Amino acid sequence: MTGSSTEQASHVFGCLHGMVRTAALYPPMHGQTVKAKQTLHEALTTYLSAHGRLVYGFVGDVLVADNRILPRESLLYRRFLALCQNERHIGSISFIAGVEPREIDALLEAVTNGAGDEPSSWASRKGLTHVLLRPPVQPEQQNTEAAARRAYYGSIETLRDIQATVRARSALAVEQIGTLRVFTSTILEQMLESPALVLRLASIKSYDEYTLYHSVNVAVISVGLGLVLGLPEALLREVAMAGMLHDVGKIAMPLEILQKPGPLDAQEWRIMRRHPLLGADLLSRLPGSSRLPMIVAFEHHLRLDTQGYPSVPAGWVQHPLSRLACVADVFDAMTSRRAYKKAIPRTDVRGYLRDEAGRTFDPRLVRVLELMLGQLDEETSEEGGDDGAHRINRA
Repeated sequence: MTGSSTEQASHVFGCLHGMVRTAALYPPMHGQTVKAKQTLHEALTTYLSAHGRLVYGFVGDVLVADNRILPRESLLYRRFLALCQNERHIGSISFIAGVEPREIDALLEAVTNGAGDEPSSWASRKGLTHVLLRPPVQPEQQNTEAAARRAYYGSIETLRDIQATVRARSALAVEQIGTLRVFTSTILEQMLESPALVLRLASIKSYDEYTLYHSVNVAVISVGLGLVLGLPEALLREVAMAGMLHDVGKIAMPLEILQKPGPLDAQEWRIMRRHPLLGADLLSRLPGSSRLPMIVAFEHHLRLDTQGYPSVPAGWVQHPLSRLACVADVFDAMTSRRAYKKAIPRTDVRGYLRDEAGRTFDPRLVRVLELMLGQLDEETSEEGGDDGAHRINRA
């Protein structure tokens, strides 16, 4: 088995899922079932000989291998994850070097027939020492911030992959957007548990990869604003995706412009102003995807008075989610250090947003940002001794 440890863990899980599917079609001693069990055992033996241990965790729709989210597999095996958690009461499967064939047989029994309400006790009664089963982790037991940060950095990796695709002049794949959607859903779910994550996640910055980190931060801040507005969860998921992809056109810009250590000249600025059009065009080519990220990519620099860019016909009305992304975009950009400027203090940025309310920004959204930041500052200061699961008041 070659490839990275993550790719190997994905392969092993594919063998596990393949064994379960085969067992649903053939009896236990049928040649196909026996072969599927042997394939899983061989894959596990190879992996564990190099790494010693492999832990799969099932958290809602998300598959985690050794604390690393597997986004593609989360989509691919979604029904199996739900079956394990909801019907088999299995929330994690751990493998330790030395797994025996009989333990593979027992594991197959557990995931096909169930292991009762206490899978760990069932595994102990079966004499399993190299295969451990645990029940699903309840939401209040999860480490909210750790899960959110894993999804945050997973989003960065996915955007890095999208960036490589765009720069290679290749078409974006639906799978890439699907992977990003898994991560954004995880971030949203954790923020619903602890809205103060808005401040902590959005404070993550990168001088060298500003565009990628900025995109995730805009998604996080946009979701925070959406929470204050009381937007339904389904729409919040689209808000998060729109934030992630609002600058997708910028990653097609020449690196010498993106990384220039000083102000852009007139020609460079004309090139940079094309990124909303490029982003919308890239997203429009994805079959079956939501139109909202495309709209936000096109309009996030338009301004409330439509005097920004790109140029639009008279009477054009900026979409409400584009207005929301515009506020989040400017707030994160101004509070970030760039090649040509220092980060601006948050209080000064808030003053600028207030001054531009009614021209560049929707006044209500400026007020919502003020409310959100005030509540999150207060919540963060109070979070030390409790579970952190506060709720943002609605605007």
